[in-house]
Amino acid sequence: MPPKFIISVVEDDEDIRGNVCRYLECSGFKAWGADSAEDFYVRLLRDRADLVVVDIGLPGEDGLSLVTRLAAQGVPTVLMTARADLDSRIAGLDAGALQYFVKPVDMQELTAGIRSQLRYLTPRAAQGGALAPWRLDQAASRLVAPNQSSVDLTSRELELLGCLMVTPGAMVTKQTLTEAMGADEAEDGFHRIESQLTRLRRKTMDTTGTALPVRAVFGKGLVFVP
Repeated sequence: MPPKFIISVVEDDEDIRGNVCRYLECSGFKAWGADSAEDFYVRLLRDRADLVVVDIGLPGEDGLSLVTRLAAQGVPTVLMTARADLDSRIAGLDAGALQYFVKPVDMQELTAGIRSQLRYLTPRAAQGGALAPWRLDQAASRLVAPNQSSVDLTSRELELLGCLMVTPGAMVTKQTLTEAMGADEAEDGFHRIESQLTRLRRKTMDTTGTALPVRAVFGKGLVFVP
């Protein structure tokens, strides 16, 4: 029997999230929910997602940012939001969403839309030929992406990734990072780390064509997703 597609629903309204997940389960999918982008990143460490349904108005990192990150990694997304204006629709589709649904959403229409996007895909659990993992070459001060392209690192970038990649998939707290990076004040030091990470994300995408898999756990720390 072929594996079922797994759908993640990122929605901060508990009732809506639960209803969508239950309907998808009754429609032949597997489904799991997250109440924020940060919660989604943590859940994604142990649960796969073949397609992600995203609300724009999320707490913390907003839905458009999440869609942009997922689109860069080839993960299909659809938006489900109360924002019905044309500008929001255009912004959502430009961010990488494949479809845009306005709440209240008809569950049959949402499910049909999801099926249309998954029709020619194979569930990720059944895909062969997995890419190589990300690799940190300490001696050469470079980060090697799964596609074997690499990005040269500064000493501070190398230090930061060394902290995050020593335990892939585990959250490194803000305090641990600031202490490891030699910062004096936790909050101020972590802001500098976040700025450094933003530049590194941009450089990694520009150089390797692949999004750097570092996820923020809102208010707590960072995770390097293996």
